[in-house]
Amino acid sequence: MLKSLYRRFNWLRDVVEPVEVRASFELSLGSLHVGTLSRDGDSWLFEYSQAFRQQGKISPIVDFPKVDQVYRSKELWPFFALRIPSLTQAHVQDYLRDIGRDQADSAELMKRFGRRSIANPFVLEAA
Repeated sequence: MLKSLYRRFNWLRDVVEPVEVRASFELSLGSLHVGTLSRDGDSWLFEYSQAFRQQGKISPIVDFPKVDQVYRSKELWPFFALRIPSLTQAHVQDYLRDIGRDQADSAELMKRFGRRSIANPFVLEAA
């Protein structure tokens, strides 16, 4: 039951994970460099910056509670995945048409559309 609901409402179902692609993104909040998201081979990695570890005002992101840990996952975490629009949206279809493809990977779509999110105040910049 849950799997069928997930398939039906998963806007990322047609987004592919990059294969053997290296990508890097810097996450910030105002002038504070919060951390780095990167794609290395077949895994995503997230690590807090030294500046974030040393500050005491902003709590860690729920998906990444331990500031001294390097997080690794085969799938992009929801915190970042929310920045990727559905491939069915008109502006995404226009982008795919402009680049001459019918599909794009999650790193590519985050670079193009993921800088800001209505879900949180963090800014994600391709490095």
